[in-house]
Amino acid sequence: MVRLSAERLAHAAFLYYVQGLSQMEVAKQLGVTRSNVSRMLTAAREQYIVKFEIAYPLNRDPALEQRLLARFSEEGLSEVIVVPGRETGVGTASHGLLAVGQAGCDWLDKNLQDGQTLGLCWGSTVEAMVDSAHFNRRVDVEVVQLAGELSIDSRFSGHDLVRNLAEKLGGRYRYFNAPATTQDEAAAAALVQTEQVANALALARTSDVAVLGIGEYGKDSSNLFLQRAGASEDEVQEAVHLGAVGQISGRFYDRSGKQLDLSINRRIISLDLDDLKGINTVVAVASGSTKAEAVSAAIRGGLVDVLIVDSALGSALEAVPFELRPVA
Repeated sequence: MVRLSAERLAHAAFLYYVQGLSQMEVAKQLGVTRSNVSRMLTAAREQYIVKFEIAYPLNRDPALEQRLLARFSEEGLSEVIVVPGRETGVGTASHGLLAVGQAGCDWLDKNLQDGQTLGLCWGSTVEAMVDSAHFNRRVDVEVVQLAGELSIDSRFSGHDLVRNLAEKLGGRYRYFNAPATTQDEAAAAALVQTEQVANALALARTSDVAVLGIGEYGKDSSNLFLQRAGASEDEVQEAVHLGAVGQISGRFYDRSGKQLDLSINRRIISLDLDDLKGINTVVAVASGSTKAEAVSAAIRGGLVDVLIVDSALGSALEAVPFELRPVA
């Protein structure tokens, strides 16, 4: 892109950050493409035309972090970050969503290294993390998708997530050009055999770090996933009957963190949960006390290395009854 004047970059930044226009609306006003607007906003940050000051202290709860590490000490959990967050009632978003997203960015800022591959999966917390992301350094990483194309928040596609995060980090990105769900098992099997999808899955497996959200079965983002996957009543009831408690990248699992052999799982295009175990560092970001059982099961299944949660979820995890904890 031709180097633009500081005034031009400032104008784009003003329209987007101050007036709250979408990137598409900014593009129309400036007579450029949406992708050019994204690059202009990145350039405005890199040239310090735009400076962020987030008035949201990321205070942590080290005592709760240590108690959770001790409680899940045998499952491979290596780090726990608990940030402030309160819930505002049924049907409303937790204030912890923003804090967890910012803590996820802070972890990446401190731990990502040049040359690494960063895998990303959709989810409401991941989307909040990418949307608010700001980094203090540039990292030469490649950001890839762990699953086919799906959007939880209508503002973001999986392509948007990897591109936006890569641009904010100063790295590169690669798209997963396939849908996350297919009409039937045969269609999924055929897609996986194509060179393009096989290569995308193989690349996802090479991730050095993966960041993902955890969904509670039948609630919020997991419920949206079922709707967008066109789940039939039989598929929903099969999952209930077999004890589904959580979902990661469209893969449903039980209280032991074991992926269930479900009809709907057989028409999903994403990494299996066993594939996640082969990734060196899996960072799970989640908020809200209702996710305690789903997050606990994921930890018990050895699917999480670094856990970043809000205090509401952290306290709920500590209080998960032992009788609900999976037994080997």
